[in-house]
Amino acid sequence: MKYLIIIPAYNEQKYIKTLLGNLTKVASDVVVVDDGSTDSTPEIARGTGVEVITQRHQGKGAALRTGFNYAVAKGYDWVITMDSDCQHDWQDVPRFVEAMTKNGTSIIVGSRLFEAGRMPVVRRLTNKFMSGLISRLIRCRVPDTQCGFRAINSTVLKGIRLETSHYDTESELLIKSGKAGYKISFIPIKTIYNGAPSNINKFTDTMRFLKLLVRTI
Repeated sequence: MKYLIIIPAYNEQKYIKTLLGNLTKVASDVVVVDDGSTDSTPEIARGTGVEVITQRHQGKGAALRTGFNYAVAKGYDWVITMDSDCQHDWQDVPRFVEAMTKNGTSIIVGSRLFEAGRMPVVRRLTNKFMSGLISRLIRCRVPDTQCGFRAINSTVLKGIRLETSHYDTESELLIKSGKAGYKISFIPIKTIYNGAPSNINKFTDTMRFLKLLVRTI
């Protein structure tokens, strides 16, 4: 089983070296998709020896789609996506790999809700609402649909068409995959709240999510 870890990154020079240094302990194939960073993120990433793809700033979803296209073109069986701010624990990667070997599962989503007491209140309430809504839409329980730490089989990447470019892409992936009949499961993960700022715009990204729902319901 051949898998690729995809790291979408935008202005993460503070964290990217530490993340990539740790990931190379558990994975041999890692690609960073730099989404038009204005700091030293791509240079630092290249300095660790991993593959780096650069593109103009388009949004996290666009960076993920670039990574997905790269993985499909290179013949990977699975991808694992992780955020670049070190809030996902690299030591959970082997647990995703183990889950990937189970028959019938096409997407495995990390669930931070097992440590919900440590999650900021507003984020926890937002996640609970959106996770409940998406779970009902796809008729499959996914406790933390907003988590970017997930594993995706390449058959999904080939079988659905993603059209969004921002934070709504991760929701679009789950909605379209669930409606297409792909099996979605989840595993508990650790989350490190290190003070890294969120790039989510509460108003703009909420509107994008609502537009996504209108298009996909």
